Amino acid sequence: MMNIRLGFSVFLILAALGFGCNLKKSNGTGGQDFTLKINARANVFRAGAGDAESNGGGEAAPFITFDPRSGNVLIFSIVNGGVSCCGGGEAFNDADGGTFAGGVTDVESAGGISGITHPDRTMFLVGVFTDNSTAKPPGPKRLDANDPKNLTPELFQTFFIGTGKGKQIQVPPAATRLVLGFADAYNFSGPPGAYDDNVGELTANFSIKPR
Repeated sequence: MMNIRLGFSVFLILAALGFGCNLKKSNGTGGQDFTLKINARANVFRAGAGDAESNGGGEAAPFITFDPRSGNVLIFSIVNGGVSCCGGGEAFNDADGGTFAGGVTDVESAGGISGITHPDRTMFLVGVFTDNSTAKPPGPKRLDANDPKNLTPELFQTFFIGTGKGKQIQVPPAATRLVLGFADAYNFSGPPGAYDDNVGELTANFSIKPR
């Protein structure tokens, strides 16, 4: 009886640990499935070199880690939730962005993480792939969110995700980490910042697997 109780106790402990981690799981296709919650204050530029203040403040953006491999793609199955800037939260947009501050994004690079632009959307979900090295300023070229190169980003290059519908994003072969967050600034223009008055949250379900 004691052995049965001991075995059951160990099972409960292991089950609790697995449930609490919620990091990754195999999807049976040689890849991994992930779930991340992204607070509206999540600042992707904090993945770069330098301290939090110099990279725009806010909160450190959530990330997942994985083994480097050539030929992997990033696929989003669903991104739910809503976010808002400017503190009031009167209007929320989904991961594809909204029209806060005139709807134009023109955020500069910081800490070796590239900025990003968008002609008619703000407050949209972005990602950054990194490896095990430290980002080096000035970082890669900034992308426009409508550029097809958002599907083939470089290391440390901020790329547009939005809801991710219908996209297969090429993972750089040396990448070991994916950071998810937002590119914010005062009026969404200039150096990164103005994260502290953002409200809301997104939940992203996605996988990294062979093409």
